[in-house]
Amino acid sequence: MKKIISFIFFAGIFYGCSSSDSATTAPPDTFYRGMDLSFQHELSGYGVLYRNATGNPEPLLDQVQASGANLVRLKLWHTPDGGLNGLNAVKAYALELKQHGLSLLLDIHYSDTWADPAHQTPPAAWQSLTTEALRESVYQYTKNVVTALEIQGTPPAFVQIGNETDSGFLWNYGKVWDDFDDNWGNLAAIIAKAAQAIREASPSAKIILHHSNVENARYYFEELQPYAIDFDVIGLSYYPQFQTKNLTTVQTSLNALAQNFDKDVMIVETAYPFTFGYDDNLTNYIGDASQIVPTYPATPAGQKAFLDKLTEILKNVPDRKGIGWVYWAPDWVAFPGNEATSTTGSAWENQALWNFDHVVLPAINAFQP
Repeated sequence: MKKIISFIFFAGIFYGCSSSDSATTAPPDTFYRGMDLSFQHELSGYGVLYRNATGNPEPLLDQVQASGANLVRLKLWHTPDGGLNGLNAVKAYALELKQHGLSLLLDIHYSDTWADPAHQTPPAAWQSLTTEALRESVYQYTKNVVTALEIQGTPPAFVQIGNETDSGFLWNYGKVWDDFDDNWGNLAAIIAKAAQAIREASPSAKIILHHSNVENARYYFEELQPYAIDFDVIGLSYYPQFQTKNLTTVQTSLNALAQNFDKDVMIVETAYPFTFGYDDNLTNYIGDASQIVPTYPATPAGQKAFLDKLTEILKNVPDRKGIGWVYWAPDWVAFPGNEATSTTGSAWENQALWNFDHVVLPAINAFQP
């Protein structure tokens, strides 16, 4: 039997005409129900089939579109091995999103690999730069990638500056943990250059700053507040196994963030199990009742009810500042691969939105407007 472990998982795959004719522009009062499909470039190479409610194979994005989802989040790495999550991959998938009428949330990690509070390694190409050169590189790179999406007619609705940047990012230039707790000015200057580039390249895009924890994010935005950074949305991760299981606390925290900083709030990463079982030999991130909200069991119905409750919570944020949520890796089902075993590998299959037969689960209906 697979050993289940619990540890802090800071998740973060992927991937033409002018922006004025883009099919991905949404009204300003849109409530977003999204999916992070950043694994698709990799999974599609294994021929993974996703089945609709009747059990028949159907292209993933056709099912996503039919579900009522209106946003897809894709992470971008600077110079990744094999091109996974690189700009060309993001651009290619963005074209597919446009064909399905789905808006894009571009999640720029500013790294060649995963970035999260414990890992914020600058791209190899930037690691010997001076502070000023680093800031200029952030500006030019950000402007180039956003411009590239604009040029091909797939402008992002949102651009996220860094991924789960509780500790800062681009260490040690923008690190604010450990011995760098007086480094907030440097972090703010880097973020400001990225924000400037986004405004110049895509004035309609909303800028997101992302913290990994709904209940503990206030300090981060208080530290940045004196620098008057230009951004629009407080992005948050909410995984009950790592954070509060009291949904009243989630509501209170979101309300306070929206009101204290006069920003929209969005949960840009969340997920919930439909079972504690497993479908391969790789350790899962969640596997027992101590890791979930007691009111919502690890069942298909419980998974959907959790997402419905999250929608209710966000819609109850004052002044309509709760603008949506994004489900992280709903497509990361068990698949033949090299994740950690010689057979199959997904650490997430019991939190996917397709079951172990790859048939879509009832939670897909939580994406309906």
